[in-house]
Amino acid sequence: MKRSVNLFLCAALASTSFAVEKRKIDFVVGVDGDFKAAIAAAGSSGASASKQFVIFLPDGEYELTKLTADSHGKTTVSASFVSIIGQSLEKTVISNKTDTESIGHTATLYFTKNNGVYMQDITLQNKSTFCGQNACRQVALQQNEGDKFTFKNVRLLSGQDTYYSKKGRTYWEGGEIDGTVDFICGGGNVFFEGTKLVMTRKGGYITASQSDSDWGYVFNNATIEVSDNSFNKTFYLGRSWARAKTVFLNTIMKAEPTAEGWGPDMNSAPQVFGEYNSKNANGGAINTSQRKTRFDGGKDGSTATTLKTVWDANDAAKYTLSNVLKGSDNWDPTKLTAQVNAPKIAQEGAEITWNNDDNARCWAIFVNGKYKANVITPSFSLDGIATGSKITVRAANSMGGLGASSNEVTTLDATATYYKVSLNEPVGGTVETSFSGDKVMEGKDAVFTAKPFSGWKFAGWSGASAAGIDASKSPATIKATGDIELAASFVGDGTNKFQAEDGTVENAIKESSNAGFAGTGYINFGTGVSTVTVPVYASAKGEYKLTMTYANGSTAARSLSIKGESGEPQEIEFETTENWTTYEKKDVSVTLPLGASTITFATVGGNDGPNLDQLELTAVNVTPPDTGITRIASEVSGVSMNASTTRVRLFSMTGKLLRESADVNTAGNAAGLPRGIYILQIRNGSITSQKIIQVK
Repeated sequence: MKRSVNLFLCAALASTSFAVEKRKIDFVVGVDGDFKAAIAAAGSSGASASKQFVIFLPDGEYELTKLTADSHGKTTVSASFVSIIGQSLEKTVISNKTDTESIGHTATLYFTKNNGVYMQDITLQNKSTFCGQNACRQVALQQNEGDKFTFKNVRLLSGQDTYYSKKGRTYWEGGEIDGTVDFICGGGNVFFEGTKLVMTRKGGYITASQSDSDWGYVFNNATIEVSDNSFNKTFYLGRSWARAKTVFLNTIMKAEPTAEGWGPDMNSAPQVFGEYNSKNANGGAINTSQRKTRFDGGKDGSTATTLKTVWDANDAAKYTLSNVLKGSDNWDPTKLTAQVNAPKIAQEGAEITWNNDDNARCWAIFVNGKYKANVITPSFSLDGIATGSKITVRAANSMGGLGASSNEVTTLDATATYYKVSLNEPVGGTVETSFSGDKVMEGKDAVFTAKPFSGWKFAGWSGASAAGIDASKSPATIKATGDIELAASFVGDGTNKFQAEDGTVENAIKESSNAGFAGTGYINFGTGVSTVTVPVYASAKGEYKLTMTYANGSTAARSLSIKGESGEPQEIEFETTENWTTYEKKDVSVTLPLGASTITFATVGGNDGPNLDQLELTAVNVTPPDTGITRIASEVSGVSMNASTTRVRLFSMTGKLLRESADVNTAGNAAGLPRGIYILQIRNGSITSQKIIQVK
């Protein structure tokens, strides 16, 4: 198995700015009892806003019809401050079947008057076939009353009335809701952020909303799809049920509604139907010129009205998450959904260990992909775990939601001798190894392969273990007779062309779906704080023209803040392109130091950015490297200083290549170097020698 040492440590979100109380998961279904016992324990737990009761369900299907449901198949959960957490959205499924069709009697899970409910990484599926293939009311999730419901990465599957909300505030982050008719229905203030909506029949309605709240349903950055292409342009965004309020903002319509968008009223005209900045799958603007504006108010026509249904930025501006959900207590559900950093784990003897994290409530341990245990200290005993098992760890946030998996460690024989492997985090590429984790059994060969990014080339190995190998070649093989310390170095390959997708991203995506890009893809920025930090190489310090290849198939210019390691950030506007597969170039001046450095691109004001592709540097006003007269190469004894046969490399202590030359006088020159400790490596024919040196 191979492991990659990434260019930079990935930026990650911390769940809170203060320490979370360490507490184990309260109830693991299948370990502590079944789901019936779990909800009973939650109801009697005395949970509170500061003491959330967490139920965890490992991957599997949990059929509730004969376990917890009433005579019709509905399961009621009455506890407040309860979290229901799955191992994964795709493989953790709670399901039911009912013997009737009804919006009030069929819910897979029904919440009565609950407060502070949190769900993550789970699917709820109503599998009823009571109506055959016809649309009928079969609810997957119902909220009757209560407040502060949070759903992160939750999927609901059914037909009509899949999701039924009634009152209170609710936040959806990601996830998916599938259905046929009115499959998101009811009232309350509900904010959907980045949720996927899937229409599974021809001529259906996504929403049927009421007006018993200030804001109603607000969809932001949602994606609309269909389960069959024949349903495209046959369905509606919604219809009015008791003076509806529904808003779609920044929607990606991979499938489009009918030209009029909104369907006929059920029993009254809507109060608010709005749509802003809808885009197709390629990022182009949706034609909304025929959207419906006149509503007849249902059968009696008493509430007939005309509305502005296609909005501009001013109309949409007030429909923010904060305005919709803050209430009188300034509720911010994004503090609950933020995930804890993935731990970096390693085997230490007969234990798996990792660093503590104050933001983690606990850590869940998985062996060969299956849940094993949860712990509140950053270690796990391998007693009873077979050698060769694959271990991963996930940290739980304050609500019990599990973040990304750690690196995978294949367990080693704790009785054997293992040596620790220390690698640098090189700029300009990665290092793949032939082993898992950071240890190698005594006597085994450890193989290290340097993988340069586009625009870079491998420059050599340094570190304590480099003396025993050909430091200029990759891959390198080292037999484990002691601890291994190795650092890879990369330099520019002379093309001066670098790829944005090789950078480190935060709240951005590395994509390759829109053709025409260079390299392996491009960066698709997100809204909010969204960045990519790209490594570049300059052969001399000074001013460079940075030529950026980008696409902007939206309807308006988009901006990025650009900052090199030298100089101040500058805001640059990227004009629109014909579509998202049309790439244009934009120039800006940047100041760079000699050698490897980074350029950071960030969105501005929380707005989306262009798709960023290739970067190219052209020298404008640069200063050649210093030459000076003080040679430090002569400090290495026993090596001939014949310039015709000698290669000299100078590294920082982290393995960053600073200079490389066949000319000893150039590479082994202290002039221009800051005070500090360096690695000087000289190779003459088959002989390699290196020494730690100090420049004073």
